[in-house]
Amino acid sequence: MLRFNHTFNVSANDVWAVIGQVDRVDWVPGVQQCVLEGDVRTLDLPGAGEIKERILHCDAQAFALTYQCIQSPIPLEHHEARMRLLALPGGGCELTWEADILPVAFEGFLKDSMAGALTQLIEIVAQAGAT
Repeated sequence: MLRFNHTFNVSANDVWAVIGQVDRVDWVPGVQQCVLEGDVRTLDLPGAGEIKERILHCDAQAFALTYQCIQSPIPLEHHEARMRLLALPGGGCELTWEADILPVAFEGFLKDSMAGALTQLIEIVAQAGAT
């Protein structure tokens, strides 16, 4: 299992405003477009293909999102990710982002993808907080 934690100096509502919009992709590197149909989002990665993810759980009150890759240009047996925000005393929040992937040979690729997305998410949340 891959796991990332990050503490934001903004509220969980502020971070959720980005990650809770399941068709918002400005914080995901390489994704040019997202189309949401029901509980399936299709992510367009120019030069790499399409990825389809099923949103399994999206709870704005609990700040929790779970999604599963159901179609990918790479041969995945399983991919499921969970994002959760925990409001902290003083107004900040902690993001926990976990993902399981099979075959494990793709863990490095997924880890790099998640790290890039987290970096971009931090920048977008910081920009939103500055306005």
